[in-house]
Amino acid sequence: MPINYLELQPQVTEYCLHARDQIRKRPERVNTAIALLARLADEIQQEKHQDLPATISKSSVKRSALPAHEIVNSACQPENLSGAYELLASDGSQITSTHHDRLPIALINTATVHMKPGSGKAPQTTTQTEFIRTQGGSISIEFLPEQRVNTMRDVRELQVLANFHYASDNPLIVLGDGPLELFQEPRSGEEHQILFRDYQQALYSLCNQNRIIAGYTDKPRADLVARLLEWVYRAEPELDISNISDAEIFSELLEPGCRSAIFRLHSPSSTTYLNEIALHFFYLNVGRQKQPWIVRVEITASTASNPAFVTLLQHALLSQCAMMGARPYPYILHRAHEEAVVQFEERQGVIDMLTHTLFEMGIQPDGQSNKLIAKELGKRTRLK
Repeated sequence: MPINYLELQPQVTEYCLHARDQIRKRPERVNTAIALLARLADEIQQEKHQDLPATISKSSVKRSALPAHEIVNSACQPENLSGAYELLASDGSQITSTHHDRLPIALINTATVHMKPGSGKAPQTTTQTEFIRTQGGSISIEFLPEQRVNTMRDVRELQVLANFHYASDNPLIVLGDGPLELFQEPRSGEEHQILFRDYQQALYSLCNQNRIIAGYTDKPRADLVARLLEWVYRAEPELDISNISDAEIFSELLEPGCRSAIFRLHSPSSTTYLNEIALHFFYLNVGRQKQPWIVRVEITASTASNPAFVTLLQHALLSQCAMMGARPYPYILHRAHEEAVVQFEERQGVIDMLTHTLFEMGIQPDGQSNKLIAKELGKRTRLK
């Protein structure tokens, strides 16, 4: 049955009225947040809030920003750099199955792209395709939950970066799509712990290799800085900054090319990212005049504590985004996604390979479920 638009119409009106009210309140709330951020910067310089990290950690606040070593309302201009550097990025995709499919498949496809800006050479790309294996080392022939496969893919994306053979003396920027934080909430279970240890090991390895490590989040929705301000000034309820994002704050604070101060990340999993892999972040305006586009860049403490690394990272990200024109996004991440994505035809090709090989072994796999077949039939164009 199609959507009942007649029944939906009054709900659409209700939705839009609510959205209109929220949108109209945003400019005032954003201006309040900007004023509070400036106030917090002054109070920190006056050596107030020295116990802020400890008190927030003991509070009910699950996720927020924490001041680091820079003035919290600063806007850092980009620098024109001429030295050589190189970029390395990875992205992954996966094939998963449900019990409706003919065969249980869990496969990860990981692409790596390496490029040297200004060299005139095309990026070098490699792709690794592998079935997921059990802890015993054999290929899994069970139906695996998609969330578990997604986590395994994230771990694999970082591992290929850590294992990349790099022989140049140029600084290497290692870039991933999305946050560096693997689990936003602590996960229980032995399998999750093994995956997280593998992920930590890859992060530590990159730090030990003296790499500039960053995770790039396009169009972030987080309100980490807003939550920090809400908590610090919670005793003043008349200061309303609810329902605004950090991107809305920094789209007003940051001119094109500028980045925010570096903040520490406070989250339920923060205590598991220690020392050089402690997570930090900053916001960056990769847009144009009157067309701000705010992104969040997550970095490790090893990168955050090195001003030259941060300056080079800011320069490189702006250069990469400029390559994509009016839709700023790091070119190297775009290429990695293009190389990694698994098309529907490729998924079917893998199933056909497995099915053919099983037939040759004298095994006939079960067919698709009738439910799945009926759904696929429904997608076809009806004959008149």
